[in-house]
Amino acid sequence: MDIFRFRKLDQPGPHNAVLTIGNFDGVHRGHQGLIRRVVEEAARLDATGALMTFQPHPQSVLGQRRVPIITGIAHRVHLFQSLGLDAAYFIPFTRELAATPPEDFVQEYLLGYFQVKKLIIGYDFHFGRGRQGGAGLLEELSLRHGFDLEVFPEYVHEGEKVSSSSIREAILKCDFARATDLLGRPYSVLATVEQDAGRGRKLGFPTINQRCKEIYVLPFGVYACRVNYGGETYGGVANYGMRPTVDGRTAWLETHLFGFSGQIYNEMVEVIPLLRLREERTFAGLDDLKAQITRDADAAREFLAGM
Repeated sequence: MDIFRFRKLDQPGPHNAVLTIGNFDGVHRGHQGLIRRVVEEAARLDATGALMTFQPHPQSVLGQRRVPIITGIAHRVHLFQSLGLDAAYFIPFTRELAATPPEDFVQEYLLGYFQVKKLIIGYDFHFGRGRQGGAGLLEELSLRHGFDLEVFPEYVHEGEKVSSSSIREAILKCDFARATDLLGRPYSVLATVEQDAGRGRKLGFPTINQRCKEIYVLPFGVYACRVNYGGETYGGVANYGMRPTVDGRTAWLETHLFGFSGQIYNEMVEVIPLLRLREERTFAGLDDLKAQITRDADAAREFLAGM
């Protein structure tokens, strides 16, 4: 799978693409169905199955707040690839792009760069200045410019509409069972392990440390979790937050794996939170922090043993 992030259309694009466009945060059941449809049509038409998405989230640019994400870029790429896409394109979202008239967007991106053969969009997709572009305008433009258009219907699972907003709501409530049901897979964080100061090891609880360059919708706190790495699954206890006791400047996911003693750096590891044990808080010193980690680890082991 080819992944592209570009600011200028100065590289040749795919020829005769079957394309979909959207945010795809979460890559939930509805997204998966849409992407599988793109892959299916690309195979039928002997075309490139491609996806175009935006970074950062448009609401983070146009709104007054940073939108917490469900899945990071690397995680999304992994999921896109697992679904069989040929290419994904991450387009920097700016106010200038948001102000582009829909017809110009189609001319520059869909026709000029992607040479789109077929466009498949979600039922609620809108684009261009003031979100003026939608299925109606795209149908008119597809007839004018000679590409096919398909509108993928609303996805309902067990009577509930599947959407990124409903999944965010579930995660904010730490209702991981509901989030998993809507996603079609366990809610998790998949990110690269980085080398840190080794404070956890000094406290007797070595951790894998994953820097969160984007803020996840997961509430800050301590969690009982499962961890997938190297084809094995481990139990663990994880802290997601700003680490106020030791620095408080950057969000990290720090996870202590039960029964694992090796070191992992520069590897992608998946952490699956299962139960929120407590909120993140500041401790008077490292001794108090160590005592609390001990209690957290015991609570996580007890919970995991009962599953």
